[in-house]
Amino acid sequence: MKDGPNVEAAEVSPDPLRWWSMSPSSIPYVDLRGTPRAAIVGDDQNMRHQAAGLLDAAGFAIADGDRFAPGTVLVALSRRSDATRQREIRDLVDAHDKCPVLAIVPAGAGNPSLRRVLIAGATGIVIDSELKQALGATARAVAAGQLVVPRSLSGQIAPRPLSHREKQILSLVMRGLTNREIANELFLAESTVKTHLSTAFRKIDARSRAEAVARIQDPESGYGTGILAIADSAAAVA
Repeated sequence: MKDGPNVEAAEVSPDPLRWWSMSPSSIPYVDLRGTPRAAIVGDDQNMRHQAAGLLDAAGFAIADGDRFAPGTVLVALSRRSDATRQREIRDLVDAHDKCPVLAIVPAGAGNPSLRRVLIAGATGIVIDSELKQALGATARAVAAGQLVVPRSLSGQIAPRPLSHREKQILSLVMRGLTNREIANELFLAESTVKTHLSTAFRKIDARSRAEAVARIQDPESGYGTGILAIADSAAAVA
């Protein structure tokens, strides 16, 4: 093999459910040409057993050992806090940059949490409540070089652009104006303001004014630049 010095092929467990606790540094190395490979990283034993069985059924070789080949899908299990999950995935990606990382995250994780997983470097996300339906297909796609995320997050990867009017109205929301005050400011009917706000909220994945403000202020969202510039300009004139 030509993958580097002192690299040995690890034995593949005949039983995909035979797993021991593994740290990122003990992810296996296998050399099975033509067979997709997966390694599971995480200490949730129940989830490990379930994921191993599903990956085996999807045709993956579940590797055991402390080395792994480029292209091995690293399935990261994490029920920890957002910050810890993001750091663990980033460390995994940095340490093993030739292997795609697929993150399994809790069902309660919202879109901001899922975005952080992508920012950390994962190329696939599966919600744990959808493991049975989604893990095999997602792992296959990730192994083929695709980016796979839950449908709820698709709009955040390729977000629908806000119109200039929607940015104007959101900038006034940032200043704390009510719908009526926004209507007076822009010489619009209040019903028109409500319609624009409803559309804008859907585009930025917000369900309330508070969520909209949080999304706009979040530098990772990408929405703040244009809206905040309008808000700052209007505030300076005022």
